[in-house]
Amino acid sequence: MDRISLSAQSRSAVGKNAVKKVRRDGLVPAVLYGRGREPIPLSVGRKDLLGALATGRNVLIDLRIAQNGEEQSDIVMITEVQRDHLRRDVLHVDLHQISMTEALEVDVPVALVGTPEGVAAGGGVLEIHLRELTVRCLPAQIPDRITVNVESLGVGASLHVRDIQVAEGIEVVTPPERVLAAVVAPVEEVEAPAAAAGEAEAQPEVVGRPAPAEGEAAPATEAKPAKPEKSEKRE
Repeated sequence: MDRISLSAQSRSAVGKNAVKKVRRDGLVPAVLYGRGREPIPLSVGRKDLLGALATGRNVLIDLRIAQNGEEQSDIVMITEVQRDHLRRDVLHVDLHQISMTEALEVDVPVALVGTPEGVAAGGGVLEIHLRELTVRCLPAQIPDRITVNVESLGVGASLHVRDIQVAEGIEVVTPPERVLAAVVAPVEEVEAPAAAAGEAEAQPEVVGRPAPAEGEAAPATEAKPAKPEKSEKRE
């Protein structure tokens, strides 16, 4: 499990004008949440934050917060990222304090490896139904990914969540009956009959996209997988 360091500064000013100034200064507004504590508005260096996001999902962060000439440290995870709808710039992040001795639920990517037998020899098609699994474990045990070998799947065979092997101490929360992947027979193409002579070919109906609302586009939200409890949200 990756673990990195990140510095932040507390900020007393909140609201739209305050966060705009934070962004003009090359920083990203953030809020730190924690059980039994008030949310703490923060400012984080944009370059350092982008480096943390590039490390991968579920990264553990040693957060150092400068406040009133003192520094406090917390272990946190990024739980939500808001991005600009068009430019995809990071606009805001939510952080949550965690305990290394308390289990939490996170979404972990699934990596399928190997070519299924039904694809290589039977001409089948591999269908992927789930690209991540929800697991529960201690923070230090969170895997970067769950690797699943699909080489044994023949045409018509399915791989369910209950078939997945995970390391000791990790509990899979995703329902066991969910299908992870399946190999299906290829669909035979049926030649369509020729149109009758003189019959006009039907034209597809085009439905226009409604015009965007006037004003600034709403930021896209990139949800992170950790699912801790939160206090009232601030910006």
